[in-house]
Parts: sequence; C-alpha cells; structure tokens
Amino acid sequence: MTPCPALRRKQWRHLLALTLVHAVSDTYGGIIAPVLSPLNDRYPGIAIPTLIFIVSLLGFSSNIFQIPIGHLRATWSSPALIGCGVLLAGLTVFIGVLPPEGPVLPLMCLLAVAAGFGIATVHPEGLRAVHGLDQIPSALSTAVFMVAGFLGFASGALLSSWITQNGGLHSLVWLYAAAPLALLPLFCSGVRLPVEKEQARQAPAEPEEQPSGRGVPGVPFLPLFLMAATLATCSQIQATLLPTYLHREAGYSLAFSGLSFTLFGVGGAVGAITWGALAPRIGHLRVLLLSTLLGAPLTLLYLFLAPQTAWAAALFVVTAFIAYTGFPLCITLARHADTRLRFGQRMGLISGGTWGIAALVLWGLGRVAPHTGMGPLLHLVWLGYLAAALLLAAELRRRRRVGR
Repeated sequence: MTPCPALRRKQWRHLLALTLVHAVSDTYGGIIAPVLSPLNDRYPGIAIPTLIFIVSLLGFSSNIFQIPIGHLRATWSSPALIGCGVLLAGLTVFIGVLPPEGPVLPLMCLLAVAAGFGIATVHPEGLRAVHGLDQIPSALSTAVFMVAGFLGFASGALLSSWITQNGGLHSLVWLYAAAPLALLPLFCSGVRLPVEKEQARQAPAEPEEQPSGRGVPGVPFLPLFLMAATLATCSQIQATLLPTYLHREAGYSLAFSGLSFTLFGVGGAVGAITWGALAPRIGHLRVLLLSTLLGAPLTLLYLFLAPQTAWAAALFVVTAFIAYTGFPLCITLARHADTRLRFGQRMGLISGGTWGIAALVLWGLGRVAPHTGMGPLLHLVWLGYLAAALLLAAELRRRRRVGR
C-alpha cells in the first residue's frame, strides 16, 4: 500500500486516542496492589493474603474475559464497547472506601470482577482497532498501544501510593474522573474498528496484514503463548509483591515503594517502543532472546541491591528498558503467527489468557507469602525470564532444523 501522509497522520491520532484509553483503564488495574498495607489497616479483618486474592481476582477477571470477547465475531465498528469498558474499570477506586462494617469482602470481590470486566473489554477491542492502522508499522503501533497500558498500570502504583500516603484511601475516588475524560479524544477523533472477515487465518501473513507486517516471522502460536504467559507472570509478581516488599520488609516509604514500580513502567515503555521500532531491522526473535537473557541477571542484581540502597531503582529502569519489551514483541508475533485462530481469538488469548494465568499464579503465591515473605517470591521473576529464554531457544532450534 502506498503511504499517504494525511492518512498516516489521521491514524496516528487514532492510535494516540486508543493509547490514552488503554493507559487510563490499566491505571485502574494497578492502584490496588501498592496500597495493601493501608487496606489491611482500614480493614483489619481482611488479611494481606486475602487482599492479594482481591488483586489476583481483579487481574484474573480483567484478562480472562478478554478470551470470550476476542472469540466473538467482530462485526461492530463502533468504539462504544471500549468506552463502556473504561467507565467500568474505574470502579476499582471504590474498593478502598467501602464501610468497614458489613459484607466488605463480597463487595470487594464484586467491584474487582466488574472493574476487571471493564478493563478486559478495552484490550481485544483496542487491539482490533490498532490492527486496522495499516499506515503505521505493526511492531511500532502494537508497542505504543501495549506499552501505554503497562505504563498506566505502573503509574497506578505511584498515584495510589502517593495519594493514599498524603490524603488517605478515600482520596482515590478522585481518580475516577480520568475515565470520562479519556473518552473525549476517542470519540472526537472518529476512531472506527475494522470488521474482521469470517475466514480463519491460513498462513503467517494474510494479504491484509502485509503492509504493516512485512518482516515479522511466522512463529507457532503455542510457544508464543507460553513465553507471553511466563513474561506476564513475571510482571504480575513484580507489580503486586514488590511495593509491599519494599514498604514492609525493606523499610521504604509507601510513596517510594509505588514509585519504584512506576520507574519500571517508564523504563519498560521507552524500551518497548525503542526495541519495537528496531525489531524489523535487527530481527524480532533476536530482540526477544536478548531481552529475556539479559532480564534475568539484571533482575537478580536489582533484588540484591534494593534492600541496601534506594539508588537500586535506577538499575530497575535499565532492567525494564531491556526486559519488558519481550511481552509486546510476543503480541506482535502473535499477530502474524502460524495458526488457524482468528485475529480476535489470538489477541484474546495472548493478551488476556496469559495475564489470566499470571493472576492464578499470583493467587497461589498469596497463600505462600505469609510463610516465606515477599522477598524470596520475587526471585521467581528472574527465573521466569530464564524460562522464557529457554522456550525461545527451543523454538529457534526447531526453526533451524526445518530450515526457516
């Protein structure tokens, strides 16, 4: 397709509007984990492991619902479902203002599931809209969209911890205003979602994906799914356990604990966009292997230094710059994977199913945490990066054997 400057500018406006909604919806998904200690103080009858369950329930619902949404035949071009999703996602701000008396735990679970459903709708629908932006390279558009969500999720850690430290849990309700504000650019920019064809994907690169997907290797979907699930689990463990570890076990302030994970999000955002732009020239699989191999020792070094010095947060930024890019690259590769799954099905599984698995793992770790502490469990992160590198190495050996 011949590049059109006017159409390209229009599509960039659409991408930025979709990116803003994704960032805001995922911000709501990241505001509960950093304030587990204040929640425990407000609701002393609800132990930390139970609060971790609430976080995992939010994460599970915000991802597992993406699978049925992604499996629906996409024939509605309106972004209205995305708008409803971000409004529902904002319900997380009310978890910390429930009255201490009454059925607090069931209400927390209900809010977590409802907000999770809202977050879930934004992802496959948003990715379907991004998929239609054929004037922007797919690796770059996917990285911008996905990284905005992770950056929003990570920023939620700083926002919630800083606001709670200075104004209390009830002050979090003001964050709900971001939801309707994020919808203004979405509807004013005229974003429309492409209608997906009925036929299943037959080859790694359909004709409709050639302009934006040129140079992306066709990798079987299963190893991609396993790698993405492993990387998502690493991020989920860091997002949920790290702030509480830094605050309760390492002795840092609540605000600094939230800031540390936000810095990871900033480094990850810059890194994913940078590597997403370079991947078509360097090679997507080479970048993915590099990020996972280097992510392991850098994470291990950070965990060693974090209890000793606050300056370890600077190393965390570098770690994120290199390590986080693996997950957006898995999303890009899934767009052009060797599979008969439709695009919506692939996006629902790679974006929702992987994080759903991560939430289940977190649920299990929440039961272990009172016996081990948060610190030892965080070492599963660098082990996860190694596991992802091994999965990719096995796939690369398979490709060499078949001469691809």
